[in-house]
Amino acid sequence: MATKKPLPYWLDGTDSCELCTHPHAHGTERRCAACDRAACEHCVSVDRETGEILCHECLAEEKEAG
Repeated sequence: MATKKPLPYWLDGTDSCELCTHPHAHGTERRCAACDRAACEHCVSVDRETGEILCHECLAEEKEAG
């Protein structure tokens, strides 16, 4: 009988996003440049000009301010 293989790292949710609470692999988390929160790749945006990563909350505050 075949043995069960472990799940690939991208399916093994070891951490949870601080914004949406969904599980994600530790190696795929992103950190907001403004508030330093750990977030999944779905809860951040990348500024194409600067390469800065911001969570959606900080991005909304930046757009309101400027």
